[in-house]
Amino acid sequence: MVFTVSFFLVYYFLKIFFAGEGYGKENFPKRRPFIVVFNHNSYLDLLCMSLVVDFRPHGMGKHELFNVPLLGWWLKKINVHPIIRNASDKEGFERFVRLLRDRQVVFISPEGTRKWQNGRPPRPRTGFVRLAQMVRCPVVPLAIYGTREILPPGEKLPRWHKIIVRVGKPLCLDPVELKPENHDLLQRQANQVMAEVYKLLPPWARPKTDILEQEMGAALVRPYVEGRGC
Repeated sequence: MVFTVSFFLVYYFLKIFFAGEGYGKENFPKRRPFIVVFNHNSYLDLLCMSLVVDFRPHGMGKHELFNVPLLGWWLKKINVHPIIRNASDKEGFERFVRLLRDRQVVFISPEGTRKWQNGRPPRPRTGFVRLAQMVRCPVVPLAIYGTREILPPGEKLPRWHKIIVRVGKPLCLDPVELKPENHDLLQRQANQVMAEVYKLLPPWARPKTDILEQEMGAALVRPYVEGRGC
């Protein structure tokens, strides 16, 4: 009940006050599970998913937010799970493995933080790649535009800007064994997926990042074909 009412209110709030628009929802796979990978701009990002989803996804938030009265309760009600950043959160990782094996949909931002260094986003983390490899599920790139301009990191008062959420075509990751010597391959897969996320942004809004500028070499991801799985 809390989830349904929250997403209903957030959807119309974004539509009315920020001219929110969502495109490409038909690209979500019909079969579950799958992982949605998005760029992280603002605390508003997860709320923007209401512009494109008509199902109940699961997301993650830094564990400190769950210590805030009422906010922590509400986050749990809308399927946001605590995660410890900048650490090996084995319990959090295993929780998302279980969710995917239960045929749920998980939203993940591999950037891990809203803060950029010298105008560049951080290198994407490989956690979502490891999840996709373990469960053999597709990965869907999703780009959010406008939330960084509305509520930039460090700012407390929002400003007006149009919000656009765009869903890309789902992808399959080539099988890679999860062992230390394959870390570079897993990182390349994470880079390639995030490059697809950034390509969904308007050209003037794409970040300056090596993963868009460098030569990727042989592709380690491929288009997902409905019904065939990964």
